[in-house]
Amino acid sequence: MNSPGKITVLLVVVLLCRVALALDDWYMSRDVFTGAHGPFPTAFAAEAPVAPEHLMRSPEGRQVLVHGLSLRWTDTYGDGYNGIAATNVRTGKEYWHYERHDVDDALVWQFGASERTVVARFTDGKLVALDLRTGELLWHAEIQAGDRGRNVKIAGGQAVTEDPDAVRAFDERDGRNLWTAKTPKWCPEVFLNSVHTLPDHLSAIQVLCNGSGRYGPDDIGLLLGVDNRTGKVLWQQRTVDPELTVWGDGRTLAAPDSDHRQTVQVLDMNRQRISARAAFPSDKGDAVAVGSGTVLSGTDPKHRPGRHDTLLRAFDIANGQPSWRLRAPSGQEYGLPKIAEGRVYVVRQPYLTEADTGIWFQGELLVLDADTGRLLHTLRLPAQTVGNGSVEYKRFVIGDIADGAVSIGWGYDDRDLLIATD
Repeated sequence: MNSPGKITVLLVVVLLCRVALALDDWYMSRDVFTGAHGPFPTAFAAEAPVAPEHLMRSPEGRQVLVHGLSLRWTDTYGDGYNGIAATNVRTGKEYWHYERHDVDDALVWQFGASERTVVARFTDGKLVALDLRTGELLWHAEIQAGDRGRNVKIAGGQAVTEDPDAVRAFDERDGRNLWTAKTPKWCPEVFLNSVHTLPDHLSAIQVLCNGSGRYGPDDIGLLLGVDNRTGKVLWQQRTVDPELTVWGDGRTLAAPDSDHRQTVQVLDMNRQRISARAAFPSDKGDAVAVGSGTVLSGTDPKHRPGRHDTLLRAFDIANGQPSWRLRAPSGQEYGLPKIAEGRVYVVRQPYLTEADTGIWFQGELLVLDADTGRLLHTLRLPAQTVGNGSVEYKRFVIGDIADGAVSIGWGYDDRDLLIATD
């Protein structure tokens, strides 16, 4: 029989649990949920745009494009990003808005999104998951905050984030802690760069070891093959700067050879190993896009100062052999492209330098056949001014290609995001 003392202790524990839950609910009740305004928007199309003719501007702020919605950080009070907003791309009107107020100085580090869920990681370590259709809170979890920015990605129904010396995964819908994958002893500080779900319960996860998200002399890129049911690390490989890795469709990626920086390797991944499939020379040791059996390398044969791509060179993934070249007209260059569904999307623009800050210019969105480089379609972009910053910040970047739309950004700036559709 239970003693009165044990019963008392049990009652106290139950009471404390109820108090904790009540406080937790009270904290979360201080958050702002506007709820969905109007019906959930439909996707523009089932495939990437074939001949985009329509352009829309999306609101300022860092963006993710998903299912007819543009998601962005929000800064309501001018003291940092404390929330997320979803905007209906067709109407330009806010669809839902979430702000966290349970901790005054907790700001959004990063967020990831899928077709169902948005998961944000805050500076105090909290993960907050929202339903994409309604903006309502699904779950939240506490993780060690650390002293720097942390990332979160959604892939294969899992929200993946980092801890010191580990990568962790949660169920994107209910927040269950699914697995933890430990990094090697020489990688105690982990910055999550990307997550890709492959067949056979394999997740390819790229991290930056011992860094703060910006590649430095003491940082090491690491690629992990993880069983996404158990968190078991199946294989690992060191890489160069993760920002120079370009992910393709299926099991393929391209990255500079860590031993021979003037060579780009095409790598295949499966549960057993990661291995080189082909290699090709590159003046700068980089690739700019991978997909549909093609690797694109961008280069400036004149080797002018700064980052310019005046020549696109395509290689066959199967054997690394050249397949086509496309040189920009005199005085022009290419932005950063992407490949989707057999088509290359890239902006051709004036050749810009730091001296061009403030001038007006126009670019053109080109749609090319990935196999041959043949021009399929051209769309003139609105005129805009050249912003401040180095040459890397003066190029158009193809962002998300999803749900019948392609987003076009301006360097690494948050301004003037364009969305093109058929």
